[in-house]
Amino acid sequence: MPEIASPRRPRGRPRQDHEPQARERLLDAAARLFADQGFAETSTREICTAAGLNAGAIHYHFGDKDALYRAVLARPLEALHAGLLGAAGQGGELRGVLQAFLGSFLQEQGTETELRLHLRELLNPSPVYARTVVELIGPAQRALSQLLAQHMGRQPSDETVLQLGYGLVAMAQDYCLSRAFIAVLTPGYLEAPDVKERILQRLLDWAEVLVEHERRRALAHAAPFNPSETA
Repeated sequence: MPEIASPRRPRGRPRQDHEPQARERLLDAAARLFADQGFAETSTREICTAAGLNAGAIHYHFGDKDALYRAVLARPLEALHAGLLGAAGQGGELRGVLQAFLGSFLQEQGTETELRLHLRELLNPSPVYARTVVELIGPAQRALSQLLAQHMGRQPSDETVLQLGYGLVAMAQDYCLSRAFIAVLTPGYLEAPDVKERILQRLLDWAEVLVEHERRRALAHAAPFNPSETA
């Protein structure tokens, strides 16, 4: 009986491109190498070798190295981006929106490798990182400014609004980016039952106090001068 020839693979396509896990393997390998060595020092051949794929795998799945790097950076940001925009788009009561907004930062966002990569980028941002942050976090930051401005009686572009927004995010984000640091200083703290819910509720208490403080300050500055009040 004649042997049946196997179908030919299209030219230019990596041998492993049909594997469902190939794309994820590239992302995992790239995240490890980028976190350890940096973007510029990591070659595409290194990444493909670490992923166990052919040299053309990156081109097939992502197009180029920049697009692969953007996908690696975006993995922990995409869920955060969706949560932030979803919360900001709800409108309504301040605490409820801030709970969803700040609570997004207290969730497990990304692996330790991805967090190390983002910390590396915070110290020396690459153009790809800057574009990714603007694309995924920029709309949420603007939505937060709009929300705070409405409750503070100010404009979204006001420096006070921007500073408070960055401050609130920084308080919550620190529990995401500084998990290892917190574990060294206070071992077991973040593993305590319901600790993240308690942290979130206290952050929300502080946020409400700060927003109310700035609202009163805005009202005081807007009030017309009355000489009789100083008599």
